[in-house]
Amino acid sequence: MVRTRSATVSETTVHNGGGSGLDILPSIRFSTFYDPRAARPSLTFTPISRTLPTGSEIIRVGRYSERDSQPNVPPNVPSAAPVGFKSKVVSRRHCEFWYEGGKWYIKDVKSSSGTFLNHIRLSPPGTESKPFPINDGDIVQLGIDFKGGEEMIFRCVKMRLELNRGWQNKLNTFNMTTHKRLRNMTASSGNASATQSYTQDCSICLNSIAPCQCLFVAPCSHTWHYKCIRSLLSSPSYPIFICPNCRAAADLEADVE
Repeated sequence: MVRTRSATVSETTVHNGGGSGLDILPSIRFSTFYDPRAARPSLTFTPISRTLPTGSEIIRVGRYSERDSQPNVPPNVPSAAPVGFKSKVVSRRHCEFWYEGGKWYIKDVKSSSGTFLNHIRLSPPGTESKPFPINDGDIVQLGIDFKGGEEMIFRCVKMRLELNRGWQNKLNTFNMTTHKRLRNMTASSGNASATQSYTQDCSICLNSIAPCQCLFVAPCSHTWHYKCIRSLLSSPSYPIFICPNCRAAADLEADVE
């Protein structure tokens, strides 16, 4: 089933403190999406980022192959290297992503098991689809579970798209200010006037974040009481954490750089 869909343009924003040319390059990040309605989780994979070196490249997505020797590209290095998933329900050439006219697009390239954008199939089996615009936060599914998905290698791929968020993956003014504020709160715990100069609330319980409390700070710098956020940290989507404030995805098992 093919459908027409309007898209909201995801604009790349250069934030104060960024100061890097990478901020203005089109970027896309694939992270595992866990559907609470599904009987089994989809294929689990480490978040994958791509930043187009010139903005005109095509990112080809398909089944992982050792012969293709697809490299592990660091998130901060511009690259349009192919993206491969270790699932037999994904075709060797399954779909493509590219950036054009300020928008990201997706196209199925004659896959056998289908490409789904927000649960809608783009084209019949073995048929190339027309380009579809995609938005930040959209859900893309590659293939359909085979044999009930009992084995991981027969599970489909479900991923959430993050578009042009390269500025979030590095230090910026918001990151550094939040970190400094938390350190100052702890250092001035005995000074009531100092701690009251700025108050930040936990968006879950709506109570203030204060010194000497157990806190969890996400890579996007949003902060909550650990007790409030604990259920999300240990949800079935672990190790992928989705920020309830900005919907940014983070790998809790990622190596510390």
